[in-house]
Amino acid sequence: MRVFEAEALTGISDVCLRQSRHQEAIGHIQAALAIHQQTGNRSGESGALNCLGDVLFRTGEISKARAHHATAFRLASEVGSPLEQARAHSGLARTYLADGDSLQARHHWQEALTCYTTIGAPEADDIRACLASRSFQ
Repeated sequence: MRVFEAEALTGISDVCLRQSRHQEAIGHIQAALAIHQQTGNRSGESGALNCLGDVLFRTGEISKARAHHATAFRLASEVGSPLEQARAHSGLARTYLADGDSLQARHHWQEALTCYTTIGAPEADDIRACLASRSFQ
């Protein structure tokens, strides 16, 4: 099944990202994204877009990362995936903070916190700590 192939590619991309092999990560996640798009798996597509946004953020391509997270959020909202909505909000927060817009960053982290808390995800603790450690103006 192609969905398993896409999930495997996503996992490989994550490993590459953790090892700072960014171009390899991009290649694998783009392949996963293509499979999700071909098979109409919009939830998977949202997840792949969030992963691609994470990689692009790490490579300094902030505006491209933001665009991918925004698209991921739109898709996740349409299919009702609160986990991917939360991931998208968190990614958007990082991109806004990187561009110096701390108010937008705070807004998106608060939205991520709401989503993670609602589904009982452990990431909520990380977001709480992130919000507590920053001064937003």
